[in-house]
Amino acid sequence: MSSREEIARLERAALWAWPPAETASVAGWLLRAGGAASRRLNSATTLAFEPGIDPGEAIGRVEAWYAARGRPACFHLTEAAMPVGLDGLLAARGYRRRTPSLVMVRPLVPGQGALGEGVELETRPRAGFMEAIADPAWDTRLRAERAAVYARIRRPHVFAVDFRDGMPAAGGVCVVTEGTAVLHSMRTRPEYRRRGCARAILARLLAWGAAMGARRAMLQVEEANAPARGLYEAAGFRPVCRYHYRER
Repeated sequence: MSSREEIARLERAALWAWPPAETASVAGWLLRAGGAASRRLNSATTLAFEPGIDPGEAIGRVEAWYAARGRPACFHLTEAAMPVGLDGLLAARGYRRRTPSLVMVRPLVPGQGALGEGVELETRPRAGFMEAIADPAWDTRLRAERAAVYARIRRPHVFAVDFRDGMPAAGGVCVVTEGTAVLHSMRTRPEYRRRGCARAILARLLAWGAAMGARRAMLQVEEANAPARGLYEAAGFRPVCRYHYRER
């Protein structure tokens, strides 16, 4: 698995690709808040911790910060989480382990691979893209919060949408930062699954990222999502580190 430095680089790239609306610092941890029903947007990163500070006291400050925003305290824990033993400390305080996930990476070479025929690229999330990636459970507020996340991206990025029979069937996003193409928001509408839509979106975004000078691509996927993991592995992605959340 990856070194602490490599995990930090991957997490920094993910932060630029999926930016929160608000941040704060507690004892070296970065607290994030941003709506959109996303734990990544509403959790504390734990890659650094200031020496001499009591972890229990710091956790209490994090809890107060999230409580003031009407949210449960949540910690994002990689293999490089600090201080050592934080996962067990949170478990002892009643925090539950949530959504164990993998970070997967593959190299990119300009001109390599298929372009994803039929996939359209957009510079902003138009209605077709939003319809392609929208979860049926999203209400108007959640759609607006997701659109707000995309509006906060400040690195080169593109939105891909695959139209089938004139309808938006699948979508995805690629953000290029510091030589890394970060892919996220990959989704295919249920009625279009198993028709190659996700492969087409993935191929188009990888080709765009390579053309933008990215030397590698990364994405995050829940460990339990076997179909998505199979898709990404077939496209050359390999797991390099893991993370999970502890939520109060």
